[in-house]
Amino acid sequence: MKRLQAILPAAMGLFTLFWLGDKIGYQIRADLDEGMSVIDLMNRFWLDLYHPFHLSTNHTDLLCGLAATGVGLLIWAYKYTARLNLRSGEEHGSAHWGTPKDIKPFIDPVESHNIRFTATERLSIDTRRTLRNLNALLLGSSGSGKTRYYVKPNLLSVDMNWAVTDPKGELKRDTEHAMRDRGYQVNTLDLIHLDRSDRFNPMRYIDSKEPQSAILRLTDNLVTNATGDRKTGDSFWQDAEKALLCALIAWTYYTESNPTLNQVTDTLDRMGASEQDEDKEYIIDALFAETQTEIHRMREHPDDYDAETRRMLDGLAFACAQYNTFLKGAGETKKSIIITTGVHLAPLQVREVRRILDGDDIRLETLDQGKRIIYLELPDTNATFSFIASVFYQCLFETLVRKADAQPDGVLDRDVHCMLDEFANIGKIPNFVRLIATIRSRRISCSIILQTVSQGKSLYRDDWETIAGNCDSQLFLGGNEPSTTKYISDRLGDQTIDVIETSETKGLNGSWTRSTRKNARKLLTPDELGRIPTSQCIYLLRGIPPFLSEKLCHL
Repeated sequence: MKRLQAILPAAMGLFTLFWLGDKIGYQIRADLDEGMSVIDLMNRFWLDLYHPFHLSTNHTDLLCGLAATGVGLLIWAYKYTARLNLRSGEEHGSAHWGTPKDIKPFIDPVESHNIRFTATERLSIDTRRTLRNLNALLLGSSGSGKTRYYVKPNLLSVDMNWAVTDPKGELKRDTEHAMRDRGYQVNTLDLIHLDRSDRFNPMRYIDSKEPQSAILRLTDNLVTNATGDRKTGDSFWQDAEKALLCALIAWTYYTESNPTLNQVTDTLDRMGASEQDEDKEYIIDALFAETQTEIHRMREHPDDYDAETRRMLDGLAFACAQYNTFLKGAGETKKSIIITTGVHLAPLQVREVRRILDGDDIRLETLDQGKRIIYLELPDTNATFSFIASVFYQCLFETLVRKADAQPDGVLDRDVHCMLDEFANIGKIPNFVRLIATIRSRRISCSIILQTVSQGKSLYRDDWETIAGNCDSQLFLGGNEPSTTKYISDRLGDQTIDVIETSETKGLNGSWTRSTRKNARKLLTPDELGRIPTSQCIYLLRGIPPFLSEKLCHL
């Protein structure tokens, strides 16, 4: 029934065209037979329409009717095909390499106001003009030149402030004097040569307006990254460590005038638990018990305490609540938790590390003032102190975001860019998936530098796609790791090509044919990406075609 309803209007339209053509043909043919002039014909060709039931069967008139029907069909066919979006030449994909014209709108005429990616492609640091963020994802195998062809040239030419991960300490060695000559103040958190490092106190950067949330994040960072690659189906032990460590950090923060992690580890050293006598009270247990008694007294008689004391006791109530969670375990369990926490925080007990944590020379809150660069030197042969790097970047991002939000215009005084070289060795930065999506508006950005895509997926798992998606720039410097080359190949997209097919049949009646058809092809397949010349790289910027260009020359 529905098909009939669809066909009937079309059939009626075709019959109407045939009827008009037949009647007009009949009138013109009859008038021509009578010898009328062309002017008379034009004035009379429609007269037979007054006789709607007359239909001529003359073969000439019938041909006129068919001709009118054919014209109608051609008009319908034209309009139908015009509605189709054929995109000739792009049927299977429209990928193509970018040109200088494509990148030109994104380049600032002032050379130092651009982040440089290749010998020919740059991106202005003015994100409001380009509508692109400055976050970048760099992928390149060992020896592909991530430091030489990207990090160093940008440090030495772009007018920004920097926090730079420096594996092996080579970057500082090669750029420090040049940066000082350009007027930069240099600080170093040196986890290779500990005795040369500036001091860094993570507890100095706990948000005084929301200290408890900040303490929870710091605790989560320390436990998550200090436990290394420990895998267990039971999260009890890690959760217990967090409860204990959170209690000690909160206790230190609210009771010390200049709190440091050294005081936290010292407090942990004074703890104990007995398997035989579970009710045995050690000195730290007594301190928390006495504090809880004071908290109850304060809540019953608040007027007996000044505002500062009430604030401190309210904070210590949070510490006691976390400590009570730890106390609920049996004596043997509590002893295991204390030992495990002590083992994981053992790097903080190293004499040189204690010196670093005893004060703060880096002053992250001033990183956007004047010209500043902070080098974070990491050993590339072991991960003993890697968790300190993740704590450093957590403090950096939280401090700068908090400062920007306090400004009238919501941005920092100067752009700050973090070169996260060997990103997989830094450790998991808390809340990084949200930070990378929001820091752009505050004049903060970062370059995530990895050898392979799988490194990022291993560290951030389901959040990795979000992190990579918030990098408007992606640079591939070379490599043949399968997941990485496939990722870049898919990002490049498909192009439409002409495929010529030939066939030949031999024999007495042999034949030969040739045909052409359209087909899809990757702009570069994964295996081709693994074979690009070492002097070339691929740059992708959101919203425009990719570029196959020469690598950036080292200044």
